[in-house]
Amino acid sequence: MPKAPTSPADRLYALDALRGFAALSVVLWHWQHFFYKGSTPDSFDRERQPLFQFFSVFYTHGSLAVELFFGISGFVFFWLFSRRITDVSLSPRRFFVDRFSRLYPLHIATFALVAMLQFLYARNHASYFVYPANDLYHAVLNILLVPAWGLEKGWSFNAPIWSVSVEVFLYGVFFLLCLFGRGKLILIPLLIGLGAVLHSNLQFFKLGVGLFAFFCGGSAYLLLSRSFASLGARISLGISLASTIAAWGYACVAPEPERLILIGVVFPLTVATLAAIGFMYRGFLKPLAAVGDLSYSSYLLHFPLQLAFVLVADNLGYERTLFYSPWMLLLFMALLIPLSLASHRFFEVPIQRALRSMHSRHEGGSIRAG
Repeated sequence: MPKAPTSPADRLYALDALRGFAALSVVLWHWQHFFYKGSTPDSFDRERQPLFQFFSVFYTHGSLAVELFFGISGFVFFWLFSRRITDVSLSPRRFFVDRFSRLYPLHIATFALVAMLQFLYARNHASYFVYPANDLYHAVLNILLVPAWGLEKGWSFNAPIWSVSVEVFLYGVFFLLCLFGRGKLILIPLLIGLGAVLHSNLQFFKLGVGLFAFFCGGSAYLLLSRSFASLGARISLGISLASTIAAWGYACVAPEPERLILIGVVFPLTVATLAAIGFMYRGFLKPLAAVGDLSYSSYLLHFPLQLAFVLVADNLGYERTLFYSPWMLLLFMALLIPLSLASHRFFEVPIQRALRSMHSRHEGGSIRAG
């Protein structure tokens, strides 16, 4: 199995593209927000949403893209970091500084933006827009990035951040798991089982979904790695591809496929197959990799942009039926995508580099001082 990449050119472009595709799926799923009055939709006709005949699967099932995110993360983290954590070549501090610098700056910026926009919205409405729990308690949870750990009393602020909150929890579990070395092979099924149990628990549903999907994705990497080592790349790819086609065939013909089968089998197989192709052909889907660059920013920016659109539309006296127009979808995407790319290039990446550089200098200084 190919080793972890040593340069950006060695990344799996196919998974970058898939991550970007998933982020845009969530944006379409959340188009229904435009028809909310308070925290519930009002006179909402799902099939009237813009270009429904083309995007119906995203309008009706787009929420599953979040579980796909978790599966991709599990696969990638086991690929890139599990061995380095186990052999102690990656320190806990380095690992968590890298994760913090990647996730937190844009999170806190969009949290502040949504807080301001919700304040403006609430001045002229009887409630907040979509997510109601915008109080001090939930502000603290959001600042600490823990709102999805079973502590929240309702959806709050930039609520799509719940999946990032779960990711932070998963990073801690993953790091501790890797310290067990080969023992992790026993613990992974237990974590998947725990996730399946929590999946049906209202309070801890979000953590359950994350645990289940993340470690199913990680298991897909471990199985693919073992297959590459014992059967070779081509046979492994053939098995993975055939299994993925069969799994999607079941998902498409089943009247109502079990959600956990989609999350725990269909999605991990898809990720593994795309990764297998990427391991064999390094440039696979490289032209689409830029879509992955906007995934995090589009995911965090789409709700504040929706808030801004609603504020403008309401102040100009338009009815919410305006958002059934394909032209509004085109305008929204024409703003979201450039904003997301600009956020990635001019905000996320520079701050990420600065924070990691500060840590490296501090770490180097500590070593020299010692």
